[in-house]
Amino acid sequence: MDNCFSFKPNLTNLRGCQKEAYLAVRDYFENSANIEKHILVQLPTGTGKSAVIAISPYEVAKGKVLVLTPNLTLANQIEQDIDIFENPNGNIYKKLGLFSEQFYAENVAYPLRLSDSVSSNDIDEHQIIIANYQQLNDVEKWFKGKEEQVDLIIIDEAHHQKAKTYQEVINFFPQAKILSLTATPFRSDGKPLDGKVIYTYHFSDAIKNGYIRNIKVCDIAPESISLVGMFNDKDGKEYSLEDILKLKEEAWFRRGIALSQDCCDSIASKSFEKLLELRDSYPNDTHQIIAAAISKRHAREFVKPAFERLGLKVGLVSTEEKNNDVTLRNLKQGKIDVIVNIGMLGEGFDHKPLGVAAIFRPFASLNPYIQFLGRVIRENGSTKNCWVVSHLGLNQISRFKEFKLFDSDDKETLERLLSGNNNEGVGGESSFIDTQERSSIEVQISEIGNNLVEFNEDYVDLSKVDKIEKAIERLNESEARELLARLGFDANSINAVTTLKKRVKPINKKRAAQSRLNEASKSIAVDILSVLGLGMYARDFNPLNKNFVWVKTKVDREINKKLGIKQAERKKVTNAQYDEFAERGELNLIKESCLAYFKGKL
Repeated sequence: MDNCFSFKPNLTNLRGCQKEAYLAVRDYFENSANIEKHILVQLPTGTGKSAVIAISPYEVAKGKVLVLTPNLTLANQIEQDIDIFENPNGNIYKKLGLFSEQFYAENVAYPLRLSDSVSSNDIDEHQIIIANYQQLNDVEKWFKGKEEQVDLIIIDEAHHQKAKTYQEVINFFPQAKILSLTATPFRSDGKPLDGKVIYTYHFSDAIKNGYIRNIKVCDIAPESISLVGMFNDKDGKEYSLEDILKLKEEAWFRRGIALSQDCCDSIASKSFEKLLELRDSYPNDTHQIIAAAISKRHAREFVKPAFERLGLKVGLVSTEEKNNDVTLRNLKQGKIDVIVNIGMLGEGFDHKPLGVAAIFRPFASLNPYIQFLGRVIRENGSTKNCWVVSHLGLNQISRFKEFKLFDSDDKETLERLLSGNNNEGVGGESSFIDTQERSSIEVQISEIGNNLVEFNEDYVDLSKVDKIEKAIERLNESEARELLARLGFDANSINAVTTLKKRVKPINKKRAAQSRLNEASKSIAVDILSVLGLGMYARDFNPLNKNFVWVKTKVDREINKKLGIKQAERKKVTNAQYDEFAERGELNLIKESCLAYFKGKL
């Protein structure tokens, strides 16, 4: 059989970066003087990496092609893109006019996505094999005796490539050429990726050419904050905005910000404001919010209620949720305004209406920060920009600054980033996420005042005009510039404004309080069972009820007793009663009493 990858693609309809990337790959492997068999192509999310993957085998591969992805979503998408047999009109070749009709009549590059329903024998009859790396944990099961047949390995989202399975796969095919594609040429631990970089396309160029949306960043902070519990300061201490600048470098402070309902409310409020701004500016396009939370508990008890207080419809997805498919369907049908994400919607999730990225958790390294921003930068109709909103105390300014330096081709900075010498160090973003384990210094953070200071910056200054419209209140221009410099901003590209905090409708505040109380009772039940070492679905207390249901029923009964209501009467509770309940710390008392009760039952 003649080489099925000998067809010459027509590059006319490709974007400039797609064409350049493909030609760089083709020309590199054509040159016999190039001895490095592993190459790396850097393309930002949203610029059309799928097309590059689809055409890279042509005029390059001399045998079978193996495409590796980090998850099933990407594997499914790639299969759809390249399958000219079962997707004759929707494949990417047809959409972009990459080949003549002869290609569809004569090409026998059959794609095969590995799954439980296929066997290693099926590989013999297919030329493009698609798999996520978990499916190749036992590479010999699929490819034993076929090592020499695979001529080209394409690794999508290559910043995962140091995973053990990836290395085993690469080593299994010693003669294969390797093409890695990624938006970020380093791993989450800061180490550089394998492969010689042969093509780089910058985020800034993609924005200027209109392939992705411009990124507008908004970090907010209150006039001042109050810390209670710090160094046994029972009455609390007030810290100014300038104090926050120093404290934001401290891990305990960022954790306190993330677990402060005040701060979460401010992020949600500003995100809603930016959502409305997009809807007003681009009314013909749909716009929604994606939020990044620390954990399921953080999402349910802090982030979700913050948006619900604003009257927004909220969905939540995580690896632990059972209704992810329903939630994502509601998102795509426009039935919810906000999708709260706990490590779920990563590479391969493409939903163009997402236009506001709300960061409620600190990303301690650049790679996951860029990956999260990738959810909101894709083209969406006529919409020119997206928003990234966070709290000053979460210190995401550092990530944005690193992002811009990384994209600037500053070799010295890139080497520093690749060395892993980031401020928080490796693994910092998960060092404080367990909200069940309170630190020895319990810090409660509250915001003071009705004003929020808002720092706005564009990733690419498309207007080329001075963006300082007015300085922070109480500061003259020189003082404001000095303050902004200490924040890590370029004072010449900042628009610093002061806005009033958004007021909340009483009915929305009440609904959010009801929702938060329900989520808190679930969390208390989980904590009690965890302390007792009991399974959620076992029946240690009552043979007719699972442990979780039995314990939560008791917790709910105690909550209702403290509120002075009967079952199913929480809608009668006023906002004042909910506020008083929270101020008294009733949930902690209920947790302690219920734990003692169930210990006694055992």
